[in-house]
Amino acid sequence: MKPLLIIHGWSDEAESFLPLARALEANSGRRVSSLFLGNYISLDDDVQMADLVRGLQRAWEAEALPLAPKSIDVIVHSTGGLIIRDWMASCFSEQGRTPPINNLLMLAPANFGSPLAHKGRAIYGRVLKGFNARKRFQTGARILRALEMASPYAWALAQRDRLQRNPMSASGVRTTVIVGNTGYRGISSLANELGSDGTVYAASANLDCAALEIRFPPGNRVPQYGALRSARGDTAFVLMDGFDHSSIALKSEEHPDNPALLDFILQALDIRSTAAFRAWRQRCAEHTATVLARHEQDSHAHKHGFQNTVFRVRDDQGFDVQDYVIEFFSDTARGDEDRLAEQVHGQALVKVHVNKDNAAYRSFMIDCSALYRIIDAQDTDLSISLSALPDLGEAHNLVGYRSFGNHDIGQLRLDARAVRQFFQPNRTVFIDIVLTREHKDELFTIQSLNALNP
Repeated sequence: MKPLLIIHGWSDEAESFLPLARALEANSGRRVSSLFLGNYISLDDDVQMADLVRGLQRAWEAEALPLAPKSIDVIVHSTGGLIIRDWMASCFSEQGRTPPINNLLMLAPANFGSPLAHKGRAIYGRVLKGFNARKRFQTGARILRALEMASPYAWALAQRDRLQRNPMSASGVRTTVIVGNTGYRGISSLANELGSDGTVYAASANLDCAALEIRFPPGNRVPQYGALRSARGDTAFVLMDGFDHSSIALKSEEHPDNPALLDFILQALDIRSTAAFRAWRQRCAEHTATVLARHEQDSHAHKHGFQNTVFRVRDDQGFDVQDYVIEFFSDTARGDEDRLAEQVHGQALVKVHVNKDNAAYRSFMIDCSALYRIIDAQDTDLSISLSALPDLGEAHNLVGYRSFGNHDIGQLRLDARAVRQFFQPNRTVFIDIVLTREHKDELFTIQSLNALNP
């Protein structure tokens, strides 16, 4: 039996995973001697993700854990997902080496951010253990920045390990994500967000992301873009009904569905072939579809599918565009008559988060069920465009973008079928928008000496 390492998340500690470790020992045949609990400091404000990656590598070598391909299984919870992904990318994939992990199980991972992170210092650092007696008012500020929705760190990591070099596949590191769809109770319910387990969104946990680059060239109403690129490799995704961010790690011994959850955990750790993983991936997809269908028409439960749509806006000179608005509208409607725009912004767009470190990065949480209903009822295409500042149309601006005028910029236009391809439940899509940075002639002029001295 391969050794197994368990790595906890932010504000947690290894001891809280003893119930999970004991359940695995009792039901999988793994011996205590082959079970390892990774522990790290996550509430120190000076610690960064890169420090934790180096710390994991040092601790791995100190414990003499195996380094040969497929020689160890790993379970991670929450922030542990980012640490193990960054470690695999930094210490293995980008160095042309194969990670040693055989089966990787991610329990409620914050792969593409957490709605809790940007509130950690203000409220939830107190509610959810960020305040402690030894280091008062420290919540692991740099870690929380990496965990924030639409963080530059999560964007860059996705480019590194999901859209470029990807160790996670049916024949590589066989990765399963299991996440719940139910928020916390009691005072901790302050942390709940629609589509989340109290700490992470189901959409931001799933590793099956996609990406698209859209360029708006000067003087051209038609934006340039290619096909929506799916993440490389294959990962499995399981949505568990009725579990929150804590109980998904078997921390609640009274949960009535613990046996079903444990069964999924055990099977995720017992994949032995490429064919077996592909069959497992299909079974996970069927289970998730059943859970989604169960809540499809329940608009009050908010347990149906959301897409985490992450925008980054920059210009062709490499500058981030910090001040912009994304617009969803009907290209055939006129101004206040655009019923589609009103409904999409009022019903389907349930949350917008502007990253605190860099406003060029923003997360739009889209209720896919509501969006489909709106598009079908309106029977019109959905257009997506933006307006950005500085506006070159303003007389006093010498540099900027042409995006406010009716004929300045085009839009991405999606029919009903394309909407369903572009917006899918429990997924993150990274949209990289590139504007053309222009300047007025008076920004820089050259005059003849004779003209200055007639």
